[in-house]
Amino acid sequence: MKKTLAIILSLMMVCMLPMMAHADPIEITYWSVFTGADGATMQGMVDEFNASQSEVHVTHTPMTADDLYQILPNNVATGAAVPSVAIVHIERIPNFISKDMLYSYDLDLIAQAGIKEENYNAAAWARTEINGEHWGIPLDVHSYVTYINKDLFDKYELNEYVEDGYITFDEIRALGDKARAAGYEGEIFDLGWMRAQMLCYYGQLDPNLTLSEDGTNPSINNPAMKQAMETMRALSQDGYTTVKNTDYSSKFYSGELLVWSEGIWMMAAARDAGINFAMYPAVCYSPDVCKSWTSSHNFVQFADENRTEEEDLAVAKFVNWMGEHSYTWAKDAGQCPAHLSINDVAEFKDMPQGFLADPARVNELAIYSYEYWGLFDTAFSRVGWDFVDDIEIDAALAQIDQEIADAIAAQ
Repeated sequence: MKKTLAIILSLMMVCMLPMMAHADPIEITYWSVFTGADGATMQGMVDEFNASQSEVHVTHTPMTADDLYQILPNNVATGAAVPSVAIVHIERIPNFISKDMLYSYDLDLIAQAGIKEENYNAAAWARTEINGEHWGIPLDVHSYVTYINKDLFDKYELNEYVEDGYITFDEIRALGDKARAAGYEGEIFDLGWMRAQMLCYYGQLDPNLTLSEDGTNPSINNPAMKQAMETMRALSQDGYTTVKNTDYSSKFYSGELLVWSEGIWMMAAARDAGINFAMYPAVCYSPDVCKSWTSSHNFVQFADENRTEEEDLAVAKFVNWMGEHSYTWAKDAGQCPAHLSINDVAEFKDMPQGFLADPARVNELAIYSYEYWGLFDTAFSRVGWDFVDDIEIDAALAQIDQEIADAIAAQ
C-alpha cells in the first residue's frame, strides 16, 4: 500500500512539474517617454494589465525622450539593460533601423496575441513598414490641430466658418475681418510651434511629405515649402497672426485669441483655463487637401540577443492589451488611440480628438519619415518664424538644407 501511494505521489509530482515551471509570470521590462501626467496614466494602465492576468508581469520605467534616446544606443551596443519593449516616437524608427538597433516584429508571432494590421490606424501602421519588414506597433496618433474659442465665435457670429468642420487660410482672413468689424480687439491666429505647424501646411502642398528625394540628402528647399512659408509670411505681415515669440497659449487661455494652432495634448490645459473650445484639423488651403502634422508613440523592440521567443510573445500580449484598452489613454492623457477598437467606444466619439481616429479620414494625418529626422528637426526649428520678417524665405530654406547636409557629412 505504501509503495502504491509513493508511486501515485511521484506521478502527481511529475504532472505538476509543468504547472510549477510556469507558476511565475514572464517578467517584461517596459521603458516609455511618459514622465508627466501621461506617465501616471500609463503607469495606471500597466498596473491594470498586471492585475488582469497572471501570465505576464510588466515593470514600467518612464524617462524623458532625450534620456531614452541617449541611453539606448550604448545599452544595445553592450547588450546591457535592454528593455523588452519601449515607446519611441515614430519619426525616430528609420534612424534606429539604419543603425541596426531594432528587431523587426514576427507578424505570425504577434498575430497569436491578436496584433494584426487591420486593427490599427492605417497611416501609423504603414509608416513602420520599412524594407519589407514591420518595426513598430502604434499606441496612438497625436496631431497638431486647430482650436477655436467657441464663446468668441458665438459672440462675433463666426460659426459659418466652421460649419464644414474645416478652417481655410482664406477663412482666417474673413473671420478676422468680421470679428474686428464687430469690435474684437484680440488676436486672430497664432504663430505656434513652427516645426509642427509648418509641416501641416507643407503636407497639404506635397502629399508625399518629402523631406529627402533620395532618402538621405535633404530637399526641404523646394517650391511647396516655399509656398507654405509665403502663406504664413503674408498672414503675419497683414496682421492676422500673433507676432513671433508671443506666448500664444496664454492669449488663448485668457480669451484673447480666436484660433489657436496646438497639439491635441494641450486639451487639458485649455479646459483648466476654463475655455469653451472646439477642435478641428489644421488650417488648410482647402478641405480637399487638409493634413495635420501627426506623430505616433510606437512600441518597438530594441536588439537583444538574450531575449527569448517566449518573452516576445509576452510583449505582444501586453501591447495588444494596451491597444484594446486604450480608452483610458484617450480620456486621461488626451491622446487618440491607434487601435481601431476605440471607434466602438461611444464616449470617445464625443471627445474633441475623435475625428482623428476616423478610418475614412486617415489621409488627413501627415506622418513624416526620414532617416535623419533629428537633424532635420534641429535645422528647421533653428530658423523658427524668422522667415516672416527677419530672413528671406529662399535664404531660410537654403540654410536648413545646408545645415542638415553638413550634419550628415560630419557623422
